[in-house]
Amino acid sequence: MIKSVLPRERTPQSATPSITVEPEKITPNAMEPLGFARYIAWVTLLLVLLLSCLLSTYLGNTARTTLMAKQKEFSALLAENLNHQIYRRFTLPTILGFGRIALRQTAVYERLDNVVQSTIHGLHVEHLRIFGHDQVITYSTITDELGKDELAHPSITAASASSDDAPIFDIDSAVPYWKAFFSFSLDPGAFILRTTYPLRMENRLTSSEDEGPLMGVLEFTRDITPDMLTAIRFQQLIVVVTLMSSGLMVILLLLFIRRAERVISTRMAEERRLQVELLQHEKLAGMGRVIASIAHEIRNPLGIIRSSAELLLKRSTSSQDTGTTRILQAIFDEARRLSQTVSDFLDYARPRQIKQVQVNLSGVISQALAFLEPEFASRKIHAEYSDLTNAQALVLGDTDMLYRAFYNIMSNAIQAMKNTGILRITLASAPATGETPTLRIVFHDSGDGFAAETLPHILDPFFTTKDDGTGLGLPIVSSIITSHGGSLTLENAPTGGALVIVTLPAQMSSSLLTL
Repeated sequence: MIKSVLPRERTPQSATPSITVEPEKITPNAMEPLGFARYIAWVTLLLVLLLSCLLSTYLGNTARTTLMAKQKEFSALLAENLNHQIYRRFTLPTILGFGRIALRQTAVYERLDNVVQSTIHGLHVEHLRIFGHDQVITYSTITDELGKDELAHPSITAASASSDDAPIFDIDSAVPYWKAFFSFSLDPGAFILRTTYPLRMENRLTSSEDEGPLMGVLEFTRDITPDMLTAIRFQQLIVVVTLMSSGLMVILLLLFIRRAERVISTRMAEERRLQVELLQHEKLAGMGRVIASIAHEIRNPLGIIRSSAELLLKRSTSSQDTGTTRILQAIFDEARRLSQTVSDFLDYARPRQIKQVQVNLSGVISQALAFLEPEFASRKIHAEYSDLTNAQALVLGDTDMLYRAFYNIMSNAIQAMKNTGILRITLASAPATGETPTLRIVFHDSGDGFAAETLPHILDPFFTTKDDGTGLGLPIVSSIITSHGGSLTLENAPTGGALVIVTLPAQMSSSLLTL
């Protein structure tokens, strides 16, 4: 029988921490970031953003260039049509009718104005001027400009000196393009396309391929702000879609990296835990072999010392030498205590193979209570045992080992309560784990409970808070319970005192009571 117990420091507890002999759940202490992967992710983001800007700029400029080419082509056709209409409908008839062109005459000016207005009607021409050879405005849709020479654009001089009919295009913008790109709207007239075209007489009635004589220079403007705004919106759409897709890609990459970090850190924490446990087990195994060897060597001499002290003690009871009797009694008590300590070491270092027989837990607990009854009475401790009714609490295991486990738990509770108290023992069925029914034995003493700082270490081998303790009592109990496929839980009861809960797989009928 295991009579050594694990002394416990007891302090009143308001909370109910617990410790259970079950597989440990690993929680990583800290994330270990994949620095290189994060670096790659951010570099990828920067590269994607750079490529997005370059792509959007290229596509936007291509769209704008294409749009401007269409606008210039349309303006060139319009200028050529104006040249044709003015020559056919105004210049030629006026020269044939009057011999010369005098735009200062109202009838002549109105005739030219009708030709121009009918030609540009519906074509969104903002302003049209005709300059003479001296760069003086001879015709304008704004009559206040007639006769002025300070409004001539440098392109007028270039068109006058040109030997062909190629139009000259200029874009007048009220706002820079980069500023327009970040604008939500543009005012009318923000972008103006200026077209300058030399007006010439046509030589189509002759076989000559030479250009006709220069009559003047035509200049007209068209508002292309809506088309420029369309190009800007297209470019903005490209930028937004590219940034959103690249941002989503980087976010997914970062989420993948974070998940990988968690998995790796969890595995690393598990590996570290296993390494620590392996190292600890190796140390304990080595220590166990040494202790078992030492204990085996001193067990027989210790037994001789104990039996000899007991024999001498019996012979000295009739003697009047009380000093010798006390010395012999001390030798006998210490030899017995040391013998028990050696037994504990051997039990822990060399656990016995459990038997596989049906065991009635109710009978085992009752037997342990009967053996401890004198100690309960001497310490004025009352034991309350709540047993199963109309059924036997059967488990598959080793009767002697289960007896030793329950005996040790009760002895531990007795020492924890010191003098006076109540030990409540409840044996009942517990919720089944899967298809296997279970039995739960609860030991609840009225002591002070487990100290919070010692509770996590109580089941550690050789951990004790008492000078004469070995720290192997409850570790041996835990080893016995787990070898039977059960679990051992230590915690503080909400109403005070300590709770030791033993759960074992059962072989019983379905009529058992439930906690």
